[in-house]
Amino acid sequence: MSGPICPTTDPVGEDTTVPPRMLHGLAPETLNLHSQTMLTFLYSFLPKPPVSTIARLRCDATAAAAAETADRLSRLPDDILRRVLSCLPAKDGARTTVLSSRWRGLWRSEPLVLVDTHLLSRGDAECRPARAGAVSRAVTDAVSAALKAHPGPFPFVSLTCSFMDATDRRVLARWFQILATKGVDELVFVNRPWPLPGLPLPSSLFSCASLSRLCLGAWVFPDTTALPRGAGFPNLRELVLGCVVMKDKDLEFLLAVSPVLEILAFHGSLASLHARISNQSLRCAQFCLSILEEVAVVNAPSLERLFLWRNWSERGHVGAMSTTVKIGHAPKLRVLGYLEPGVHILQIGSTIIKVRATACPLISQIAFLFMNKVSARSNR
Repeated sequence: MSGPICPTTDPVGEDTTVPPRMLHGLAPETLNLHSQTMLTFLYSFLPKPPVSTIARLRCDATAAAAAETADRLSRLPDDILRRVLSCLPAKDGARTTVLSSRWRGLWRSEPLVLVDTHLLSRGDAECRPARAGAVSRAVTDAVSAALKAHPGPFPFVSLTCSFMDATDRRVLARWFQILATKGVDELVFVNRPWPLPGLPLPSSLFSCASLSRLCLGAWVFPDTTALPRGAGFPNLRELVLGCVVMKDKDLEFLLAVSPVLEILAFHGSLASLHARISNQSLRCAQFCLSILEEVAVVNAPSLERLFLWRNWSERGHVGAMSTTVKIGHAPKLRVLGYLEPGVHILQIGSTIIKVRATACPLISQIAFLFMNKVSARSNR
C-alpha cells in the first residue's frame, strides 16, 4: 500500500542548555507557591499513556545484515504483528513502515496511540522543551504529520509539549477536525503559555463526539453560545479541566451535552465560577485550587462524592474565603468534603447546616470530611 507515512522516524532533539525538570517550562524558583501548586496538580493528574518508550525498537538494517539474521518477525500472521504495533510508541511504529509495503499497510490499519513526549529523543515527559522554540515547533509539526498520515482511529492522544499561541489557531482547528473525523477516544491536551491561561480552544473541540475521556490544561474554554445544534460529547465519561478559564454558562452547557459523564475534576480554575451541577449520570465531582464562589448541586441523582479543596473567592484568599455549597437533589450523595467550619456555608435543601447539626434527613447518610481532621492529598 502506497501513501504518506509519518515522518517521525528520527526523534526530535532537545535543548540541552536548560534544566530538564521544569513544570510548564518554568523554573520552580520563578513561580509563587500558588502557581507551583496549580501546575503540580495539573501535571500529576495527567493520565499515563498505554504505551511506553522504555523498551526501544531496534530497526538497524546494517546490524541485521552484518549478523545475517533472517527476518522471522515479518513471517508472523498479521494479527500478531498488529499486536506488536499496538505496543509501540508512534515514532517506532512509523519506523516499521520502511521495512516493506506489508508493514506500511499494517501501521496504517492499526489504531494509533499518539504521545508527543515520545517524539522527543529521550521519549521522557520530564524532558519537555523548556521554552518555545525550534524543539517545540518540531514536535508540533511532527504531531500534524502523524495526524494527517494515519487514517485513525486514535484510542489515546496526549499533547503536552507545544507552546501554542495566536499564530497556531489554524493548526488547532485542523487537529480537532482530524480527530473528530478519524475518531479519538481519550485526549490529553495541555498548552504551555505563560502567563496563564493562554489561547482559546476552537469550537471544533465539540465535534469530537467519540471522546470518552478528556483532559484539558492551560486553555480558555470556547464560547458555547454560538455552537451548532447537536454539538456535544455523547460518549464522554471523564472530564478533567486544569488551569482553564471557563464561564458559568459554559460549564452548565458542558454538563448538559455530556449525558454519560461520571467524573468531573476542576483544578485551578482561573476565572470566578458559580458551579451549577445538573447531570443525570455524574458520580464524582471535584473542585480544587479554584476561584469558586458557589457550588450548587441542582439535580444530580447519581452523584455520590463531592470534593472541595483549597478553593477561594474573589473576596478572599486561599483557605480564607466563603464558598456556599448548596445540595438540592442528590439522593445518592455519601461523601462531602473537605469542609472548613466557619469558612464553607453548607445548605441542604432550604436548611443551613451548622456543625453538629442533625435535623436534615440527608445528613445521616453523608460522610463529612473536615479540613481540621483530614489531610487532603491527590491520589494518582
